[in-house]
Amino acid sequence: MGSIDLSVKAKNNACIIDLSVHVDYSSFIGFVQSVFREGFMDLSNYLRTGTYARQALQQLSDNEAKHKIEFGYNDFHIRYNKAAITRLSELSRAIVDKAMAEMEAEGYVFNKKNAGTVESYDLPIEQVIDIYAHRSIAKLRDTHKEAVVLFLANLKGGVTKSVTASTMAQALRTHPQLLKYDLRLLVIDIDPQASSTMMLNHQYSIGDVNYTSAQAMLQNPSREEILEHFIVESKVKNVSVMPASIADGFIASNWEALCHEHLPGQNPFMVLKENVIDKIKGDFDWIIIDTGPHLDAFLNNGITASDVLATPLPPSQVDLHSTLQYVGRLPSIMEQLLAGGATHLPKNHFAFMTKFSKSVQDKDALSIAKAVFREEMLDCNIPNLIAFQRCAETFDTVISVNPKEYPGHVASLKTAKEAIEDFALSVFQHIQLYLRANHGS
Repeated sequence: MGSIDLSVKAKNNACIIDLSVHVDYSSFIGFVQSVFREGFMDLSNYLRTGTYARQALQQLSDNEAKHKIEFGYNDFHIRYNKAAITRLSELSRAIVDKAMAEMEAEGYVFNKKNAGTVESYDLPIEQVIDIYAHRSIAKLRDTHKEAVVLFLANLKGGVTKSVTASTMAQALRTHPQLLKYDLRLLVIDIDPQASSTMMLNHQYSIGDVNYTSAQAMLQNPSREEILEHFIVESKVKNVSVMPASIADGFIASNWEALCHEHLPGQNPFMVLKENVIDKIKGDFDWIIIDTGPHLDAFLNNGITASDVLATPLPPSQVDLHSTLQYVGRLPSIMEQLLAGGATHLPKNHFAFMTKFSKSVQDKDALSIAKAVFREEMLDCNIPNLIAFQRCAETFDTVISVNPKEYPGHVASLKTAKEAIEDFALSVFQHIQLYLRANHGS
C-alpha cells in the first residue's frame, strides 16, 4: 500500500525522477535521502524544511483535536427539544406525542438533559430521524435505490468547490426539511490539496494517508474493503469522506501508465465509476465528487462517473471569464471522452453563483450567467461571507462548527448557515426534478 515508486537515473550530472509504481511517502523520503547521499544534488535544506512543515502541520491538527475534546466540541452540536420537533416537516404536536410515547413504551430511550430541576428532551438528529422511521415516512432510498452522483467542477481555482462540496453535504443531512429522508452522503475527494478532507475529517488530510480515493481507484478494492478502509465519517453522522492526499498528485500526473500497469484492459476514463462508485451506490443517497482545477485524469474520471455536473461561478470578471472558457470547452472535453471509449456522461448540468454579493458588478455577472445557462442557472447562490473561511480555521464548516468555538461573531455564522441551508435545499429540489425526469418517480 502506498503512493508512487520513484527510480532515479543520472544523466549529465542531473537527476531524473521516473514516476512509475505505487509506494508510500516514507519510501519517497528515503529515495530523496539516497539521492542526496549519492551526490546527485543537495536537497538537505528542502528535506529539513519539509520535515519541519510536516511536524508543524501535525502539531496544529493535534492541538485543535485536543481543544475540541477538552471543551466538548468534538461532537455535532445541534439538538432538538420536543417543541422544535413538532415544527418539522410532516410532524405536529399530536403526531410527535403519540410517536414518542409509543417508542418509549417499546423500550426506546430518548436523550434528555437537566435544566436546573427540570428534565427535558434533548434529541440528536438521529433520534429525530427515528421518529420519522417509526411513522413509516419514506426515506429517500425507499424510492431511489442508488445514489445520485454530483460532480462539482471548474478549471478555475478558488471558486469554492471544496467549501461547497463539504458544507453542502452536511447541510443536506441536517436541514430541518430534509431530516425525514435520512440522507446518507459521501464526498469523494480527488483533489490532492485535500480541502474537503480537511473540513470533513482533518485527521486524514495530513501525514501519510494510506487509503485515499486515488489509491482506491487504482487498487480496485471490493465494496467491503472500500467501506471499511477508504471511507471515514465526518463530525456529522452519515456524512462521510473518501480522503485525498498531496501524494495523489503524482498519481494523476502519471495516470495512463499506472492504469496500463495495474488495470490492464480497463478504460482509464472509467476507473472512478467502475472501481469505486458503482460498488457503493447502494450504500449512499448522494455522492459528491470534488477535484482540483486541472484538466487531468481525475477531472475526466469525475465527469464520466457523475449523473449531474455542477459549475460554481464566482462573479468577479476574472473568475467569470475563466469559467465561461471552461464551460465553452465542455462539449469538446466530452467528445474526447466518448472518442476515448467512455460509456457514461452526466445527463444534467446546472450552475450557481458563489462568493456573491449585492453589488452592481455581481448583479451584472449574474445577468450574464443567466443568459448563458438559462434554466440551468440556480436561483439560489452562496454569498460572499467570511464565516465560510473562518470555520476552516478550526477544520470545520458553518454546519459542523460549534457556535461556542466559532472565531467570530455568532450572528455572521448564523447568516452563513442559513444561506448554505437554503442553497442545499435548492440543489436537492433540482436533483429531485432530475431523478423524476430520468427515473420516473
